[in-house]
Amino acid sequence: MRRFHSYGPVDCRYHFCVQRQKLVNTCIDQLVGIPEAGGHYFTIWSPRQTGKTWLMRQVKAEIPRRYGERFTVFSFSFGNLRGLVDAEIHQTDNRLLPHMFSRLLEGDLPGSPDIKDWEDFRRLFSKQGGLWDRPLILLIDEADTAPPVLLDLIVGRFRELYLSPETNWLHGLALLGVRAALGIDSRRGSPFNIQRSLHVPNFTPDEVQDLYRFQV
Repeated sequence: MRRFHSYGPVDCRYHFCVQRQKLVNTCIDQLVGIPEAGGHYFTIWSPRQTGKTWLMRQVKAEIPRRYGERFTVFSFSFGNLRGLVDAEIHQTDNRLLPHMFSRLLEGDLPGSPDIKDWEDFRRLFSKQGGLWDRPLILLIDEADTAPPVLLDLIVGRFRELYLSPETNWLHGLALLGVRAALGIDSRRGSPFNIQRSLHVPNFTPDEVQDLYRFQV
């Protein structure tokens, strides 16, 4: 017997759920783009508890099924940066910011190298001795829980990678948050110099019917 569940991503084996395959396909199409040339960098946004993390998990599972080992799909969350304030970051040396990113990676990717500065950050994605050995699709959950100053600096570095696809493995990137532009107060404007986002909408009437159709 399935049950309703609202405390995190649903599991269709035990919970009422809707597959939302069209939404999953749209997200994958954005991330993969042209497989031989490059995908897109964009935001995935909607209010809390509307399925962003569920979508991320579906995409992580589906891309290997479709493309085999052609891509590395890696995800982590900025959630543990919640509570830091901009003033704390302003008062520290700029080298602390890459080190904070290093700690985030270490929690999800044990054995990753320590990132002491932004040059180390760039080398993570390099095609010459970086951390990955094939095109990388990166998903960052709870992106807008990071302090705006830190988020602005990090996405600025991602934009540099976006403009140099011939030297790095970062193929596609999605930042998941509650706002389309993540509310970044940046002198550089849009994080990736593009206006591309994917909204996770409420269920359609047809999806609501699907939700109640499968009760056992």
